[in-house]
Amino acid sequence: MKSQGGRRTQLSIRSGSRAAQTIELPPGVIRLGRNPTNNFCFDDETISSRHCEVTVRDGTVHIRDLGSTNGTFIDGQPIKEAVLLPGQELRLGSVEIAFEEVPVHIAIPEAESQELNPFLPDGAPCCYNHAASHAIMECAQCCKTFCELCIHQISRVGGAALKLCPVCGGHCRPIGKPKVEKKRKSRISSWIGKLTAKMTGRLTRMILS
Repeated sequence: MKSQGGRRTQLSIRSGSRAAQTIELPPGVIRLGRNPTNNFCFDDETISSRHCEVTVRDGTVHIRDLGSTNGTFIDGQPIKEAVLLPGQELRLGSVEIAFEEVPVHIAIPEAESQELNPFLPDGAPCCYNHAASHAIMECAQCCKTFCELCIHQISRVGGAALKLCPVCGGHCRPIGKPKVEKKRKSRISSWIGKLTAKMTGRLTRMILS
């Protein structure tokens, strides 16, 4: 098994009901708050419905408060908009969040260790989480298939939205429909057809003359 190292940034929640959970920070915009429409939803009463916005651009993480009731803080200082650096602490209301850089290893698993996805009666692959639903996306990393409801979608500044796997966080791609190949005539059949047409034409001219 081959592996390749790298680093990625993440927010590590230190307090509240979601303590020990992490939020990965791919390039783009991530909105945090209690409203379910946010990219990451909290259930803490000290966090506003739409609390703040995290923008990752050119390797820099920008934090912007969205008019929250209890404020957004970096290392204890209230901010409206600021750059968040590795090692600093972000606080939303009373929830403490650490900004971290962590090593990541991309491994290529052996082919025999991958499990095939089950299929529906009509032959289409089913969702890994919802066995009765048609899958429309496949993870390029773990090869699991998912329906539209399962995919984690993150909007990006100036680019297409990222569609991430809910299991391993890998990138997901649409499942293509199998193409039906048209039967091609062989060269011999084509040649015989042309020869027959010529002979028929000559016989017709001879009879008419």
